[in-house]
Amino acid sequence: MDNMKHRRLQELDRSDFEIVNGEPDIRGWDVKNSAGQKIGEVEELIVDARQKKVRYMVVDMDDNELKLDHRKVLIPIGLAELDQKDDDVILPNVQAEQLHSLPVYDKNNLTPETERNICTALGRKKETMTVSKDNQEQDSEFYTHDYFSEDNLYKHRLHEAKPSNAQSEYEQGLRLWEKRSEGGILPDSSGKRESYRESEIEENAKMEMVRNRRHAYEQRRAGTGRDAYRRRDNSVEGRIRDEGLRDA
Repeated sequence: MDNMKHRRLQELDRSDFEIVNGEPDIRGWDVKNSAGQKIGEVEELIVDARQKKVRYMVVDMDDNELKLDHRKVLIPIGLAELDQKDDDVILPNVQAEQLHSLPVYDKNNLTPETERNICTALGRKKETMTVSKDNQEQDSEFYTHDYFSEDNLYKHRLHEAKPSNAQSEYEQGLRLWEKRSEGGILPDSSGKRESYRESEIEENAKMEMVRNRRHAYEQRRAGTGRDAYRRRDNSVEGRIRDEGLRDA
């Protein structure tokens, strides 16, 4: 049985990790280009369970302003920047044609080939992407590229970072920690024995979480903005209360 929680790349909601308390959880935020046009919304984050790093954003391009088809795509985290003032994610160097060329996101098909196709569509040169012998695991050098540098994400908000004499990229980025309980972890739906009804229930729970994040985002934008986010409880218990999460 192919269990998502045993894979290297996992959806954050279905993993054993969460964003460190106090760090911005960008799920639900608007994604825009450098001209301020809406591309979509961050629906989910894809994490590397082995390295405890965020590798991709799942961007839902519904209601975009670029006349792109409504679909979900993966964007490497290093191509994103947090807006200096607003709770928006900016993709300054990604063009509409590149977004159109991206494959549709499929959580059950996060293969090395899929990752290379994503990076190629976004302009990364093929010679910078080495291939492992069995093509089952991504080469260790694949993620050393700027496309996966979390430093890019925070470069406009370094003034908010806590002072440190030697902050590593891990400490500056979307830091992850292992959940202290099973609260808020969605069950995996990839098992062959799971019924259609069980899968449908899980997907409904997932979409309810997405709607709740989006609602919280819209409230912040209409109200006190980022100050409201700073007061938000991002613990497991807080997320269960604020986002409608339930124990697995």
